[in-house]
Amino acid sequence: MAIKIITDSCSDLPQDLLEKYNIAIIPLEIRFDDKSFLDGIDLTNKEFYNMMKKHKELPKTASPSPEQFIKEFENTEDNILIVTISSGLSSTYNSALIAKEIYEENNKSKKIHVIDSLSASVGEGLIVIKAAQMAATGMDIDELAHYLRKCAKEGQIFFLLDTLENIIKGGRIGKVTGHIATLLSIKLILKSDGNGIVDLAEKVRGSNRAFKRLVDIIGENGTSLENKILAIGHANCYHKALKYKTLIEEKYKFKQIIITTIGATIGTYSGEGGILVSFI
Repeated sequence: MAIKIITDSCSDLPQDLLEKYNIAIIPLEIRFDDKSFLDGIDLTNKEFYNMMKKHKELPKTASPSPEQFIKEFENTEDNILIVTISSGLSSTYNSALIAKEIYEENNKSKKIHVIDSLSASVGEGLIVIKAAQMAATGMDIDELAHYLRKCAKEGQIFFLLDTLENIIKGGRIGKVTGHIATLLSIKLILKSDGNGIVDLAEKVRGSNRAFKRLVDIIGENGTSLENKILAIGHANCYHKALKYKTLIEEKYKFKQIIITTIGATIGTYSGEGGILVSFI
């Protein structure tokens, strides 16, 4: 039986890849004050960043309901594989598990697997792409689910913040620490801790040094890069992503490089100007 791939809007996949692999998206909810939007449907990435500039408070995000997943289950006769944002960052994974349990009570005709990507944005998106590519080869869904959980554990993701304003507002670091770091032009490079939680990788003084460090860190943490896909996510700074891609191509040879925009969920915490890179 064929496999239908479903993911959430945090995967930040560009539209051409969604269409190429027929991937279904379940949107998260974004709330500015008393107004709610469905990520990527009622609110584009450009609109999101513009709205965030105008609001003093960070927007709130809400996970999809189990009913949203169930509705998508009912749209296909295929087996279903769901890839979600890290369970350490959102309750979307749990929502998908609940949906699976409810649906399977009365529907035994198809298999459903839920994969915790242990990542977000392009890190999650690469797991989704890998899922679609392997499903297209005819791989059995049980085998594919096992393979993807292994990929999630081995995936690498790094995030260079241009500003600390949003993570200060979000309480991720203290105000005093954040403001001192800003005054000293200290840039933070974040990473996944391997269990889906964001952790500090390095502190680098100066934007240019930090940018170059984000290039070097790829080679230090990856092998056989010629067989891997690199994804670059940018927080409304496409020119910076292009520059980073050029530097990467000068130093490494990847099988493929993808550039996409960081959406509302992760963009809420990164603020504008951030660069996120992942490879698998």
